[in-house]
Amino acid sequence: MDSLVFDTSALLNFGHRGDLAALLKKLSSEYKYFTTPGAQAELTDPEKKPFYTAFLREHFTVQSATTPQFDLPTLARLVRILDPGEITVLTLAREIKGIAVLDEKAARREAALLDLRFIGTLGLLHQSLQRKWFTDAECLARVVKLCDARFAIPRPSVGQSFTDYFAVLK
Repeated sequence: MDSLVFDTSALLNFGHRGDLAALLKKLSSEYKYFTTPGAQAELTDPEKKPFYTAFLREHFTVQSATTPQFDLPTLARLVRILDPGEITVLTLAREIKGIAVLDEKAARREAALLDLRFIGTLGLLHQSLQRKWFTDAECLARVVKLCDARFAIPRPSVGQSFTDYFAVLK
């Protein structure tokens, strides 16, 4: 079974922003879910703390990497570009040979440079469509919900399908 290591943005998207816990339940047949103390520490909204405490306890293993994964020049570059949560996610994903769940472009670019596997919230939604767990309309409704919650993605055009929307963003 493969592992997904979620960054803070993905935790927010699967939690309050996108209400995608149902998708986590479906994906759990294929993946184990992890996040890091660094990503967890970035969940700072005091009003949502009880929700995320329960959400993480129910779905995720919070784990740190046990050994350094990057040389000093690489780590110095990462510190200049990424936030601490993203760095811990990349580190753990490398250690456990998992897939980093990253939505920020800079983090995805660094993951690619480090030859790490990665996917984002929309990629996991696309998997749900491919597996027929969600319909195209349900995936599109989730995208609109994410946009309404200020997730920094383009709003779908009127009449656009999720399949077409996802193809444009790839």
